[in-house]
Amino acid sequence: MVDRSTPPPIQSIDKVELLPLHQHTFTNDLKVYYITSKESTVIQLSFLFKAGWIHQSKKLLTNAFTSLLLNGTLHHSAKEIAEILEHYGVFYNIEPTPVYTKMQFTFLKKNIDAVLPILRDIIKYANFPQEELDIYTKTHIEQYQTNIKNVAIVAQWNYSKIIYGDTHPLNKLHTPDDYLKLKRDDLLQFFTTHIHPKNGFIFISGNIDDAILKKLEHHFGTTDFHQSQHTFDETVPLPNSYEQHIYNQIPDALQSAIKIGMPIDIHSHHPDYFDGIIANTLLGGFFGSRLMSVIREEKGYTYGIYSAINFFNTFSVFTVSAEVKAEYTQACVDEVIHQIELLQKEAPSEEEMMVVKNYLSGEILDTTDGILKQDNVWKAIITRHWNQDHYNQFLNRIKTITPEDVSNIFKKYISTDKLKKCIVGK
Repeated sequence: MVDRSTPPPIQSIDKVELLPLHQHTFTNDLKVYYITSKESTVIQLSFLFKAGWIHQSKKLLTNAFTSLLLNGTLHHSAKEIAEILEHYGVFYNIEPTPVYTKMQFTFLKKNIDAVLPILRDIIKYANFPQEELDIYTKTHIEQYQTNIKNVAIVAQWNYSKIIYGDTHPLNKLHTPDDYLKLKRDDLLQFFTTHIHPKNGFIFISGNIDDAILKKLEHHFGTTDFHQSQHTFDETVPLPNSYEQHIYNQIPDALQSAIKIGMPIDIHSHHPDYFDGIIANTLLGGFFGSRLMSVIREEKGYTYGIYSAINFFNTFSVFTVSAEVKAEYTQACVDEVIHQIELLQKEAPSEEEMMVVKNYLSGEILDTTDGILKQDNVWKAIITRHWNQDHYNQFLNRIKTITPEDVSNIFKKYISTDKLKKCIVGK
């Protein structure tokens, strides 16, 4: 009989095994990557094109593009597309990122012959009907009036402005007039110049065989589509803001939203990339972090406080985010800065490091568990141009990093006197 009073021993994670990545190029130069598992009954099919925020010619254009892509083609209305996708149980997610627009469709393998024609119609013949754009514009202008009363949303918009600068494509601060400036011709031009074989790739996972690859090529890989064959850049522009702080007063707010951070010189291929992730996790990257322990549990200023590093291919942005009771706003800001300075002066304990190392090792194991999660892992490796052994390199660094290495990250990259502050609320 199993002795359930004694917990099993903790075992270290030495290596993760990814499914082999296969690559093929269609007649029209469209690349397809795939991973396969014979046990899978589900297909996950993604189209990734360099059509992200850095490529838009107008503010909000990429957001409108991804929202309206399924809202009509030359052959189907928005209603017809929705009914077809629902009938065949297609779960989809279309979202912009700084560099890529990702179009992901998940469905049963047995339905592939019915699903591929409608996806081909979307990828090749979306036409962004004027009436759909009008509805989108009206809805989002109305939503804007609600959003400007939400301290967290207003803080995010304003924070992006002081981090990136007024003209940077990642500045999310906007007005209702920006929606009115969007024209159908803008969407059509963006579609035909960015969604074409030489500017992206297909990724498919599931029980993939030659028959499926031939079907994909039939629908997407035999001829060029769209007028442009220009390949777009992947370089995210450097921040160009000289603004230090924004304090936005909302008198009737019950809470204040706080964002504190700064651009830092680590990027997604930097030698300190892994160390940056580990150091940030210890500070505020998970529920057991230093900020959560002190500011939430000990002082009771907030229900949640987190830090993050958003990595790009040229730089990254370090951010601490929280919503606090209005009367604790300044105390919370002061404590965040104090904890950063403390980590600069004193290396964390081995015990604290071990908690972080176990957490991150478990996260990597969870991230690579199963074909659908590995689908996302491989897409990250491809789009970020990482080594195929990237996650095992990360595991190795988790094991070897020292408390002094973590402290050095904060010393080297964070200057508390240069931290930008955005506070929205009372």
